[in-house]
Amino acid sequence: LEVLPGPSSILTALVASGLPTHRFRFHGFLPRRTGELERVLQSTETLIAFESPRRLPESLRALAQLAPDRPAAVCRELTKLHEEIARGTLGELSRRFREEARGEIVVVIAPAAERGTADIGFATDALRGLIRAGARPRAAASVVSALTGVPANDLYRGITGRDMRQ
Repeated sequence: LEVLPGPSSILTALVASGLPTHRFRFHGFLPRRTGELERVLQSTETLIAFESPRRLPESLRALAQLAPDRPAAVCRELTKLHEEIARGTLGELSRRFREEARGEIVVVIAPAAERGTADIGFATDALRGLIRAGARPRAAASVVSALTGVPANDLYRGITGRDMRQ
């Protein structure tokens, strides 16, 4: 996926992330305190935040402890020669970025599920359809989770009988 650059890395990161774009919120830099980070993660809008290269591993580790299955993207050096868009769950991204990254970084996090809106049957059927169409089960579970609010691990377990973390 290639996004034509605009005047703001915020919108470029949002589009490149592949996460829901209908409602989003720019937060500035991610908070350092766990309580504030928990509050930020409760947003039912896609969250966009800047992060320093030095703090990225620590921030992703903290986010992964709070919501390991939440889809997200780390967008680095947008519109530059060494551009990188890393997509996955917060847990996966935390493992990928264990050391300091270089360049300007924008983190995009899928919205929290709105209470009472998740329909596990619909979500499981959608996941099975994506897998039949050739999608990888874990990636498909993350996408369906972001769209429906059903936890990705519950979806994956529902079709395979196994926990995604095994």
